[in-house]
Amino acid sequence: MRKIILSILIMVSAMAGAQTTCNMGWTTTWGTSPEFTGQGDMPKSTLAGKTIREVIRPSIGGDTIRLRLSNFHSTEPVEIKQIYIAWSVDTVVKDAKMGKIITDNGSTPYIYKDHAAFLTFAGQRHVTIAAGANVTSDAIPFRVRPMRNLAITITYGGMVPEHATSHRGSRTTTYIAAEEAGPADSLVVVEKTDHWYNILSLDVRSCRQAVAVLGNSITDGRGTTTNAQNRWTDMMATALAGKQGNCCGNHNVCENRPRHCANETAKCTSDKPAECGKGPKNGGIGPTDGVIEPEYGVINLGIGGNCVLEGGISDPLLKRYRDEMAFHSGIKKLIIFEGTNDIGTSKLSPDSLAERLAEAYRQITDYARAKGIEVYVATITPTKGNAWFSKNHEKARQRINSWIRKTYRNTLIDFDKLVRDPKDPEKLKDEYSEDWLHLNAEGYRVMGEYAAGIIRR
Repeated sequence: MRKIILSILIMVSAMAGAQTTCNMGWTTTWGTSPEFTGQGDMPKSTLAGKTIREVIRPSIGGDTIRLRLSNFHSTEPVEIKQIYIAWSVDTVVKDAKMGKIITDNGSTPYIYKDHAAFLTFAGQRHVTIAAGANVTSDAIPFRVRPMRNLAITITYGGMVPEHATSHRGSRTTTYIAAEEAGPADSLVVVEKTDHWYNILSLDVRSCRQAVAVLGNSITDGRGTTTNAQNRWTDMMATALAGKQGNCCGNHNVCENRPRHCANETAKCTSDKPAECGKGPKNGGIGPTDGVIEPEYGVINLGIGGNCVLEGGISDPLLKRYRDEMAFHSGIKKLIIFEGTNDIGTSKLSPDSLAERLAEAYRQITDYARAKGIEVYVATITPTKGNAWFSKNHEKARQRINSWIRKTYRNTLIDFDKLVRDPKDPEKLKDEYSEDWLHLNAEGYRVMGEYAAGIIRR
C-alpha cells in the first residue's frame, strides 16, 4: 500500500511540474510588414538628425525583449544613433492650467521616462543598417504588458535613405522632433505622421507562440480609428485574452479598454503606469499587472492595396510571404485573408482567377505546413455597393470562397458568412461598413472575436 501511495504522489508531483514549466523561446508580440516608402509617405523634411517616437501595442507580455529594425526596401544605408523603449502615456488628462496637453485619442508623445531602456546592437547603442537588410537588437530585460502601448524612440544619424523602409498604414501617430531627445528630455514635436519607420517587430521571451495574419487593407485596419488600435487583429488578441479576470491595469484609458471591461469602475485617468499597483522599472510584480494574457501573440502582416498574385501596392503576397514569415518569431498558426484586390482589379474570367488564387493559397499552405505551422484561410468578404463590384468579380469571389470552404474545412474562418447581409449576401451588413469594401470598428470587433473562437479550437 505504501508503494502504491508513493507511486501516486510521484505521478501527481510530475504532472504538477509539467504544468508549471514550458519551453521558453522568442515570440513576436508585435510585428508589421515592411514596405518601400514613396515620397508622399515620407516626412516633410529629411529624417537625418531627427528623433522620432513610434507607438506600438504588444499582444503578449514578457520580461526580456529584442527589437528588429528594417531597411529591407531601401537602397541606401540608414544610421541609427540611439534607440530606446518605454511605456507610452496613452492619454494625458490634466487641468489645462497645469500646462498639460489634454487629449483622448489614445496616443501622445509622452513616455514614463523612469521605465525607459536603451537598446544595443552587439553592445553598442549606434547601428548602421545596410541597404536591403534587417538588424536585431541585443536581448535586454524590459517588462512588456499585454495590450499596453509602448513607445520606441529612434534618433537618426546623418546617413538616411531617400526612401525609408516603413509601414504606411500604421493607423497610429508617429511624433517627429528636430533634434536628439533622451528619455529625460521633452520631445518637441515638429511634425506628426501616421506611418511607422524602420521598426519591424518586437520579440519577447515567452512560453506562448504567435498567430500571423497575411492580408490586405481589411487586415491593415482601413476603416478603423487612428490610435484606437481596433483592427480586427487587435480585437482577436483581446478576445484571446478571454472574458474573465480583472481588467484593471489593461489600459489607463477607459475607452481603449477591452469591451468586456466597459462596466468596470476603476479610475482610468491616472498618470500611473498601472492601476493595480506601482509598476517597477523592469520586472518585479510580473509582466501583466492583472491583465489577462492572450493565448497567442498576434502579428498583423496586412498591407493596404496588396494583391496575392501581381500588381497592387507593395510586393504581392506570393513574393513576400516567405520573408514575412522569416522576419517574425514563434509563429505557430497562420491566417491567410487576401484576394479582394485581385478580384476587384481582375480582367480574367472568374474560373481562371479562382484557379490562380487557389494555387497561390496551396503554395503558401504547403510552405507553412512544412515548417510545422497550422494554416487557416478566410473567405473573401462582399463588395456590392463599392465601385469595384461587378457580376464577374462576384462570380470569382463565390468560386474561390467555395473552394476555400471545401479545402480548409477544419481550419476555415468564414468571414463572408459572418459579415454579409442575409437579405443581400453580395453586400456587407449595413452596420459593419461605410464604403461597402472595408469594415468599420464594429465590423472588425465582430470579426476579431469570431476569429479568436476559431483559433482556440
